[in-house]
Amino acid sequence: MSNLNKFTAFMGNAFKPLLSNLVYKSMRKKPIEPKPLQKASLLTDRELSDIKFVAHRGLSGVNPENTAPSYLAAAEHGNFYGIECDTFLSKDGVWMTVHDPNLDSLFNGEGDVREHTQAELESLKMIRGANIGRFLDVKLCTLQEYVDICVSHGCRPIIEIKDPRTELMQDFYDFLVKNKIEKKCTVISFIIEDLAALHKIDPELETWYLVDYLSNKNIQQALDAGCSGMDFSSVFNAARPDWIKKVLDSGMVAACWTVDDAESLEAMLKAGVTVITTNSILPE
Repeated sequence: MSNLNKFTAFMGNAFKPLLSNLVYKSMRKKPIEPKPLQKASLLTDRELSDIKFVAHRGLSGVNPENTAPSYLAAAEHGNFYGIECDTFLSKDGVWMTVHDPNLDSLFNGEGDVREHTQAELESLKMIRGANIGRFLDVKLCTLQEYVDICVSHGCRPIIEIKDPRTELMQDFYDFLVKNKIEKKCTVISFIIEDLAALHKIDPELETWYLVDYLSNKNIQQALDAGCSGMDFSSVFNAARPDWIKKVLDSGMVAACWTVDDAESLEAMLKAGVTVITTNSILPE
């Protein structure tokens, strides 16, 4: 990891509470440029047979994120272990796949996704995303559509709960049971209360705690909430392999996001990470 990236990671952690929302909102207002797809074997000489690659918001390097075309592109590639999505519950009780609660970041709408019905959300036009000009009619996708794509192509659903309403976790779990995937999916979230609630409902459900920086506190929080894995930022932790070792020593899975280049991939593989989430690396 370059000295510049180390400094960026340090500063990002130090000032994250103050700057992250401002930086993120500004970034999401700009056009989302596509990323070149690269075969994993061309980025490293390391053995990759035991590495599980997860498509971040689908194959979002080339297709608009969290949409059916993005999920299908990843599924039809055939070699992704899992496909990741983000989900919120709509006003009328439908789980939708979208990353940002504020609709104006990617769509020609306003307000919070949770304040709109499925029909209202599906009527919106997506205006930002990789190669959006090729997908003029793409619409906001339901979690059901996403699960159907994963199941039909043999990909593991990796579902990030973005909705902070912990009282909805029974409804979410019922959705998993209805689709018979409660033993065949992984639920991830930055919201430890949601993961703890799901663990109470079903102690066998696979859950991973999402974090930026690994710390003793959040590793212990994950263990206390019954999580079987930690899913952390590759940028913020590439220069901290000792912390990744702490995750592995605790017995949890070490997973990371979002790896799109040889340097990041090498750092994560060297540290013992076995689940790699990516926008553009193609597993073989």
